[in-house]
Amino acid sequence: MNGLLSELGKSLATRWLSYLVPTSLLFLGAVGTGAVLGHRRWYDLPAVVRRLDTLASRPGERSLGTALAVAAGIVLLAVATGLLVRALGGGVDRLWIGDWPRVLRWPGARLTRRRRARWTLADERVREGWRAHARLLDIPESGRTELSDQEPARLIAERDRVCLVPPEGPTWAGDRVRAADRRVLTTYGLDLGAAWPRLWLLTSEGIHAELRTARQAYDAASQLVAWSTLYLTLAAWWWPALLIAAATCAVGIRRGHAAMETFCLLAESVVDLHGRDLASALGFPHAGPLRPGVGRNVTIQLRKDV
Repeated sequence: MNGLLSELGKSLATRWLSYLVPTSLLFLGAVGTGAVLGHRRWYDLPAVVRRLDTLASRPGERSLGTALAVAAGIVLLAVATGLLVRALGGGVDRLWIGDWPRVLRWPGARLTRRRRARWTLADERVREGWRAHARLLDIPESGRTELSDQEPARLIAERDRVCLVPPEGPTWAGDRVRAADRRVLTTYGLDLGAAWPRLWLLTSEGIHAELRTARQAYDAASQLVAWSTLYLTLAAWWWPALLIAAATCAVGIRRGHAAMETFCLLAESVVDLHGRDLASALGFPHAGPLRPGVGRNVTIQLRKDV
């Protein structure tokens, strides 16, 4: 799954310039506004207009060459800012996936233990819910209250909000990726990392487009969080940027969560719908759905090192 994310990210990298430059220009406008106003006059937007009028009224600023040089400088600054945000977005992606640097390993281990404890507690509640449900089934129908699966379903949903499988990392996104790998391996006996390039060749361009769209949404979310760090820096001399940073970060995290969930569901769906086609293409034809035994044979053939 991590390899799949990386490859799709490379294929989308060329599209980011058209997205980042306009956003960079907006940020540079905020920087200019903050530089003029500061903390005390944070609301005085007419002062920005007056400052621009003053700059434009200087004789040396009216020449065509000066205007072109200023425009080129602004565009170059926008491109440089966009490249910086791309780099920061890559760092956000690594943090979300759980690929933390050595200096963060200790807090990462604590977060992992905390998430595992939350999942274990939620899982025990699920088990207790099903035990209570089973006890109701033992009661004669005439003497029991209305039977419903809503309570066990609610408890399962609470557990799944932590992770679909026992957590192994400090972040939700990283564990969601690992959950996709584990669920495919458990259900079908397939190593998703080894099977994916072959599944990609068997699927249509429409499926590829859906996966690219999900990856693009995930990248856009990580870029939003990266922008929030720049606006947080700007807040050092213009405090309204702090509000922009907080809103941008919150929206980015929420969108990243949704995009990763969509991406992993799509990847699992590809295996659900085309795993049998892969087995048949590799010489393991069989009737019915893909079984773990057949999936393990496919994995052995694809891995070649097992």
